[in-house]
Amino acid sequence: MTVFPYRLFHAKFDRLLKRIPLIGKILSSIFGIFEILMLEIFRFLDNKFNISTINIVNRYIFKKRWGGKVVPLNVNFDVDTKFLPSQEILELLSRSKVVGIGNCYCRETQRKHSDEPNCDHPIKTCIHIGFGSSLHEIPHKSENLEKVTKEEIKQLLEECDQRGLVHQIIYFPNPEFYYVVCNCCPCCCVVMNKFLKSGSPQMIKSDFIAYSDPNKCNNCGLCEQWCYFGARKLLNEKLTFSPDLCFGCGVCVSKCPEEAIILRKKSQ
Repeated sequence: MTVFPYRLFHAKFDRLLKRIPLIGKILSSIFGIFEILMLEIFRFLDNKFNISTINIVNRYIFKKRWGGKVVPLNVNFDVDTKFLPSQEILELLSRSKVVGIGNCYCRETQRKHSDEPNCDHPIKTCIHIGFGSSLHEIPHKSENLEKVTKEEIKQLLEECDQRGLVHQIIYFPNPEFYYVVCNCCPCCCVVMNKFLKSGSPQMIKSDFIAYSDPNKCNNCGLCEQWCYFGARKLLNEKLTFSPDLCFGCGVCVSKCPEEAIILRKKSQ
């Protein structure tokens, strides 16, 4: 079987990152510093040449090394669920060096360049990760960053959950290394919006899947409206579920008036 040189390189690179995690942390931090500048360049090129720069860059340069992984909030889990610290966002943040909460570039940019906002979700929803405790160690992001307590982070995540925002860790150079936790809406989020339209950048499913209790579900169809990934459909007044499309984000759990949906860990 032929192994293409670039695949061999990426396999070796991932093994190197696993062996020396510090390399991944440094690359992730550097990428995070320049992310906003990069997105501004992409937006300029898109408008100038009517192209999808992210799709091109992701296909030929990043090769799926940049994107988001969905991580649900623990309140949406089955009570008997045992999860790893890397599978639940509050546990994940408790082990991270949080430098502050900053403005969502995607929502802020959309409102800056449009007469009408796409949504009414708040701007300050991005939780930034870094090596140091000083906000000024990320210079161009320092202006809007606020230091917050763990309780404030928890409250922010719960509010975003109720609003139907999808929690994502934005990663680079592979899903093991992340530099920001975002609370994303499909109408504004660069990663999520582009993924839903074209599959680029890459979005990775959580380790969980939504389960509906047929004894509680009354087929109201509300979860269909909140399933951004098309996993839930109301056909002939009967709810149908496509597990292959479910990202395990937990939005449907928060929105179900009958509390008929929970997240369960995927079977291995």
